[in-house]
Amino acid sequence: MIRFRMLVLSSAAGCLMMATSLTPLRAQTENKPQAEQKQPQAKNKAEYDAYLAMYNEQDPNKKVDLATKFLTDFPDTEFKPYVYQIQINTYASMGKPDKVVEVGEKFSSDFPQADNNTKKFVFQRVMQSYQQLNNFEKTVEYGDKLLALDPNDLPALLTLSSILPERLPQAEDKKAQQLDRAMEIAQKAMTQVNALTSGPKPAQITDQQWAEEKNRLQASVRASTGLVHLNKKEYDKAAEEYEKSTSLVRNNPIDFYRLGVAYAVQARALAKELNDMVASLQGQANPDAAAAEAAKAKEKKFAEMRDKAIDALAKSVFLKGFTEQQARAELERLYKTKNNNSLDGLDALISQAGEALKKPVP
Repeated sequence: MIRFRMLVLSSAAGCLMMATSLTPLRAQTENKPQAEQKQPQAKNKAEYDAYLAMYNEQDPNKKVDLATKFLTDFPDTEFKPYVYQIQINTYASMGKPDKVVEVGEKFSSDFPQADNNTKKFVFQRVMQSYQQLNNFEKTVEYGDKLLALDPNDLPALLTLSSILPERLPQAEDKKAQQLDRAMEIAQKAMTQVNALTSGPKPAQITDQQWAEEKNRLQASVRASTGLVHLNKKEYDKAAEEYEKSTSLVRNNPIDFYRLGVAYAVQARALAKELNDMVASLQGQANPDAAAAEAAKAKEKKFAEMRDKAIDALAKSVFLKGFTEQQARAELERLYKTKNNNSLDGLDALISQAGEALKKPVP
């Protein structure tokens, strides 16, 4: 049921969560006392001209080619750490995570003495690129490196809180430890998100982008918290968190699927309890009135959970995604319990659920 989910950052999130990104030419000297700053020096005009041409090149393919050539032509250059950063940033913009991690790993081994701002610039991009490559272990490794540099690093907090509940150890004790850590990180992430979103809007994005970004950040943490609860079998708490995440961002089929699962499990538990209550009443010559009322209340609660599960799963199916097949199978099972073992009208219900997603949240 649970797969390693990639946390995709929006363009606006790039403005917010990459706030530590620095212009490569000054990345290592930012925030240092003037006496400690040491600018790189070209050994000759050819080196200077080659670096300047590479730095000013706007075409990303040409830029990375010029960077590679520069490092080949000037292997002892003082500009090497900055060229690495330019390569990393350009490859990231080109959607080449394999190249980002290749250069990022070189940077980590070649420049362990780099200052924290520069390391954060590199490690954030390497972490996210490993996540895009679905490499769980290396994503966690670089997330931990970022938190070692800055315990409040938001990209690391968001990423780790998202992926740690996705890939759990088999051993129960280690699984519990990882879930507890994921919850702790998610709580820290929420603190940082609240601080960020309560501040002023960044000048470079619109009011609508800012509103959408605040929703995305809040929804991300809510979904991560929901998954921790889901793995802990705390289904009522999981449903509560996923209700919040799906009200903020309404186009994520995974969150709607997991919301549906949280309600479906509760519905199954209620169905079992209801069956036991009904069986007990049927065995009585004079059924107790209070017990009969309790059974009716239980039946009402079961129908509520089942209907909420159907609604969430129908929205997940409408939105598709890699959970579509699982969502449809669970949806059909629940729908049959409500409609005399028939699937008539299910497609119409899915369409209605899709239309409901287009309406503003009440």
